[in-house]
Amino acid sequence: MAERVNHELLIDRLSDSLRPVRRPLPAWLRALGWMALALPCGLAATRAIPRYQPDWGASGMAWAVVEIALSLGLGLAVVVSAFDISIAGRPLRAGRVMVGLGLVWLAVCVGNIAVSPWHAVRLGAGLYCYTFMMLASAPMMPLVVLALRRTRALHPGRSLAVAGIGIAFLVSGLLGFCHQGHLHPVDFLMHLAAGASIVLLTTVLGRRFIAA
Repeated sequence: MAERVNHELLIDRLSDSLRPVRRPLPAWLRALGWMALALPCGLAATRAIPRYQPDWGASGMAWAVVEIALSLGLGLAVVVSAFDISIAGRPLRAGRVMVGLGLVWLAVCVGNIAVSPWHAVRLGAGLYCYTFMMLASAPMMPLVVLALRRTRALHPGRSLAVAGIGIAFLVSGLLGFCHQGHLHPVDFLMHLAAGASIVLLTTVLGRRFIAA
């Protein structure tokens, strides 16, 4: 005859083994802490390739400066959103504002292309930009996955995709400090290709690690 289980004793033992759940820090604070570690790591990873020193006094560089500022600002805002929506019940806030800023960023990039001198497309054009962005994002992607594991997520794909978009904007901002400033259409297309690759890799590789 099977031994009867003392349910009250079992419940008491389980209750004694439980530990209080620590409330996570605010999303903006977590994002700042993550950036303080991720950005230097990303920049260090790009030492594997040569860096170009922009001529900040050249004509048309104002476009590049605005683009850098928008990229870094958007990157931070989107990463904050990724941390926020990883908590159950939190909706995506300020989505329209971020979309609006993204359209402003796109308009600035198009403006930069319009005022930049266009040279003949050479073999491998834009490869440096793509390589830089992928190298810079390489340490940032696992770091954001580790950070998102703190709260897990009911919809890991959404949190990771938003985080990947944030990383893409941040590394685009870093690229601005190692780019000639003028923007060629092929370079811009490679920026977009690198951004799409970052979002895809962050989502696919991190999904199983943060699923609730």
